[in-house]
Amino acid sequence: MGMQLDLPTILLLYKTALVAGALSIFHVSRHSCRPQGLKPLAAAYLLLAVGAELAGQGEYSMLPLWFWSHTSLLLGALGYTLFWAGARALSGRRRVPPAVLILVPGGWLVLGLVTQFPLDNLLRAGAFHLTAAVSLTAAAWEVWRDRRTEPLPSRPLLAGLLLASAGTFALQLLYIATHTASPQGFALAFSVQMFCHFGVALMVSSLSNERAEVRLEKVAQTDTLTGVGNRRWVMSMLPARLPVGSAIAQLDLDHFKHINDRFGHAAGDRVLVATADALRHQLRDSDLLARMGGEEFLVYLPDASASAASAIAQRLCGAVQQIRLSELGEDIPVTVSIGLACVTSAGGTWADWLAAADRALYDAKRAGRNRVVTTHERTA
Repeated sequence: MGMQLDLPTILLLYKTALVAGALSIFHVSRHSCRPQGLKPLAAAYLLLAVGAELAGQGEYSMLPLWFWSHTSLLLGALGYTLFWAGARALSGRRRVPPAVLILVPGGWLVLGLVTQFPLDNLLRAGAFHLTAAVSLTAAAWEVWRDRRTEPLPSRPLLAGLLLASAGTFALQLLYIATHTASPQGFALAFSVQMFCHFGVALMVSSLSNERAEVRLEKVAQTDTLTGVGNRRWVMSMLPARLPVGSAIAQLDLDHFKHINDRFGHAAGDRVLVATADALRHQLRDSDLLARMGGEEFLVYLPDASASAASAIAQRLCGAVQQIRLSELGEDIPVTVSIGLACVTSAGGTWADWLAAADRALYDAKRAGRNRVVTTHERTA
């Protein structure tokens, strides 16, 4: 004889899982660096739990039929619509307007009051399952569609759980439509939903933690003043041996100490920010830009011939010279000296070529500043 699932017990566990999921997601929202969508998801879990409790009380005739049938459907439909809205916000998209949120549950409520269809268990269950299947499918798509822009490990797992939950509701809807639904079928479906909803809450928490880790890593590798990479970041990004056909440049702002002494350190910070912006706008997406400390920057140009690298370096020098800043009505002169090392022969580490660029930078300073000096010889 096969194992029999007790529907009241399964429903009790289902409601418990929903409340636990709501509390878990709400707790995560209080400590998350990006809490968008978490509170709507927690509210959706609570609405579903309340709706399930009303339905359970109603089945035991502890509430008026007209009250619990209409209200449980309204809360269930609102809960899963809010589920979709929460997943959309969690994934980084714009929030759903409240008018859109109440459209589906409001439509079921109006239709139910007019036709009284929620008084029929199968019709009410069909409306609930249809809403849940569509909302969860939409939620899974919202999570899955941003897998390339935010490739976090928990994202596909979260999308998969949402889709599994939607599929379970869709399958049960088919049984309802063909009049083959049974208490055992409902018990099994709610068992699967309990697992999926618990898993969704777990993956939401995991996704938030992964975002926090990425944020901390980005902070550790980003210069806080200019927003470009820092020394630690660029050293981790450079290949051990620079390939032939690439170039590395050392940049140093001219007379930066004089700017700080004459105009103040706040003005010096403005110069650094403006310089980083000017450099960034002249570089390709594949190029690396980092602030090495003080007034020094580093640029790595992959896939750049000597002539192309020289042209880019000249553009960088010209872009910095075009910076227009003033302090108390006096213009702040901003120029940069650049030492460029073009990798034209194999061999040598990035440190060797960086030393060659540094030597070229010294020559640019000695030659009068505000210029580019290029070398094709690495430091042994």
